[in-house]
Amino acid sequence: MEKQFKKWIQRIGWGIVLVSIGLGGMISASPYGQQEGFSYKLLTQSVIINAPSKHVFDYLGNSEHAKDWSVFVNHITPLNEMEIEDGKVGSIRRCFTQADENEMYWDEVTTEVVPNKKRQLLIYNYHKFPMVTTDLVTEQLYEKINKEQTQLTFTVFYKTATPSYIQELKLYWVAYQIQPIFEKNMENIKSLIEQKYLNHDRHFSQH
Repeated sequence: MEKQFKKWIQRIGWGIVLVSIGLGGMISASPYGQQEGFSYKLLTQSVIINAPSKHVFDYLGNSEHAKDWSVFVNHITPLNEMEIEDGKVGSIRRCFTQADENEMYWDEVTTEVVPNKKRQLLIYNYHKFPMVTTDLVTEQLYEKINKEQTQLTFTVFYKTATPSYIQELKLYWVAYQIQPIFEKNMENIKSLIEQKYLNHDRHFSQH
């Protein structure tokens, strides 16, 4: 009986060790974490777009365009557009992953806007998500490189200065799914904006 108990304790001990190693590996390799230039942990993805920051900022401020560039969102519907213009502080929109609007969706409220430089949105009201967390924020950062180039950066982080350990674990894990979506979305945004700017907007600005 005593030998069986010792074996049981040993198995539990080894189980804890293996789980700890697995968690440590997941955390250390996660795209979410401390990044250069930021004082807080976040997930970040950037791309350089050959268009002025105003064009990039205005394009992403229009929720109607999401159906063209997003590989995860089917469409976005502004919820209070009659009171607040889409993309402005206080504007609320619902992001649907499917055309029939019956599967996963979530809401975003714009909490901060610095024209041509930054747009911040708080994410909430998750529907049919297998795992959710609270106080999650996403930002669009627009850095002017020169008159014809903009570095666009998407970020995701907790607005709370000190999120709980469980909250952080969730984002460490979910970041693996978010990053490839960000990468593909960035590629699409770059292509669509450059095509629009180079073939249309630049042409008319020169005449």
